[in-house]
Amino acid sequence: MASLTDIKICAVVPVYRHEAASRHVVDVLASYGIPVVLVDDGNAPEGHQILEQIASEVPNTILVTHAVNGGKGKAVCSGLEAAVKAGFTHALQVDADGQHDMGKIPFFVKAAQKHPDDLIGGFPQYDETVPKAREQGRKITNFWVSIETMSREIPDSMCGFRVYPLASVWPVAKKIRNYRMGFDIEILVKLSWNGLKMRFYPIKVSYPEDGVSNFRVFHDNVAISATHTKLCCGMFLRSPMILARRLFKKK
Repeated sequence: MASLTDIKICAVVPVYRHEAASRHVVDVLASYGIPVVLVDDGNAPEGHQILEQIASEVPNTILVTHAVNGGKGKAVCSGLEAAVKAGFTHALQVDADGQHDMGKIPFFVKAAQKHPDDLIGGFPQYDETVPKAREQGRKITNFWVSIETMSREIPDSMCGFRVYPLASVWPVAKKIRNYRMGFDIEILVKLSWNGLKMRFYPIKVSYPEDGVSNFRVFHDNVAISATHTKLCCGMFLRSPMILARRLFKKK
């Protein structure tokens, strides 16, 4: 088991069309002394210039650039790969749009230090700004995740605020080819299948009125449905192993 002195945490911030908002996110992370892996996921030239400027002005910031947009999942994977190569043991995934309560960063870092082998995930606490369709959609997704994992250990599978223990997560993440919105769901389900313990804590989430959403209502809902179909099939194949692990945990 890792000890507190073994922990070396960075933040992975995937950015697509949120380059302006990302400056505040990176500044807050830097104020907590957390190095940042900033991933430019195929932004327009002017957006790339903003991210280059951020990387040059904020100490301990690494910029990873995609020539074309590959999706959030691909951006996160690129960030995790860069974190592993840089020698970090843990990566705090943070969305670039500033929706999450950044004041919770110290709490999540301490939780990772206390439980260095576990995944630390955010459980969103929405305010009145949340789109109702988005909130209901998450409830449906979380229902299917409980079936796919044969448990209720994952209260929310889509929150983009979580701390990954890289030794356990990177071998799984690098094999995932779900590069769009379904990535956050698929990686948690597959880590659950692998027996990784997860701990979830509440975090406030707000949706700015002038915020830019990268969620494509039709395409992403279809893709998420396909993700659940694939994961359900995978669950049936692994059900004896999953059940055996559940029974072993109870003994």
